[in-house]
Amino acid sequence: MTCFSPLPCAVLTGLFVSCASTPFRSLDMVTGEELTVEDTALRFSILDVVFMGEEHDNDVGHAMQLELLVALHEHRPDLILSMEMFERDVQDVLDAYLAGAVSEEKFLETSRPWGNYGSHYRPLVEYARDNDLAVLAANIPRPLAREVSKEGPEAIAGEEFAARFSTAPAGLYHDLFWDIMNPSGGEPDDELLQRFFAAQCYKDDTMAESIADGLSQAWGQRRRPLVVHVCGKFHSDYGEGTVSRLRDRLPELRIAVVTMESGDLQLDAAIQDPRGDVLWSVPAMEKKTRSEESHPPLTKDPEEDPEEEPETDGRP
Repeated sequence: MTCFSPLPCAVLTGLFVSCASTPFRSLDMVTGEELTVEDTALRFSILDVVFMGEEHDNDVGHAMQLELLVALHEHRPDLILSMEMFERDVQDVLDAYLAGAVSEEKFLETSRPWGNYGSHYRPLVEYARDNDLAVLAANIPRPLAREVSKEGPEAIAGEEFAARFSTAPAGLYHDLFWDIMNPSGGEPDDELLQRFFAAQCYKDDTMAESIADGLSQAWGQRRRPLVVHVCGKFHSDYGEGTVSRLRDRLPELRIAVVTMESGDLQLDAAIQDPRGDVLWSVPAMEKKTRSEESHPPLTKDPEEDPEEEPETDGRP
């Protein structure tokens, strides 16, 4: 795979991996063949939406995201970056920062960035800023999602920054969520976990709605942009989560999913049970305690210290 630096070194601070020194593979999940970033960008250049599902703290995976974003932009100059990591109520300050109307210091003070923003997400935002690309703050505000996890979805009905509608049906996504959040087993009608699932679905519906609204607005302007959405891989694996909710809103969309797997890859098993169109096999990162704001748990209130949900490594 060709290694290049699309941005100045200063912007890449914190992404200490390089193509030359760090092994990774990009694989077609139908054939198992290896793909370069350019191969992937060329294949995806005819689409409407590309989901880049990540393991939130994987340095190599984040470097690959930037490389693919740049390659996609070369093929599709009208590109919108959409991010799970920013919430709808900070869209105005995000837009102001992209336009150069506020300083980065002011932007970071008011946008509630995740703890790993500087090392993992800043390069994406800076690339968008340098190239006049729109960035969607796609996610539901954490206080609203937390309210759903405590009181149920009725508690935030009609809230401005939440999806206009959300459902939490049974099915594969529910089962996958249940397995992760309840590894010790439990009754399927457990009310607490059902509320957690409803909060998860509100995240997916809000991100899907943000993308759908952004596309619909662009189409009204006679544009056909490519949206690249960055999210935890659980939100996009198997075409579930945000992907499924987006298809519900705009069934005609052409969508591809990139997923990520760290550690030893079992290729045959991955092909037999594909979680996306392309799989990035990346080295496992050393486990470390992540800061509270790096994908903070739903249950964490500043005033409270309840038991947090299980660690999910880039999942819910």
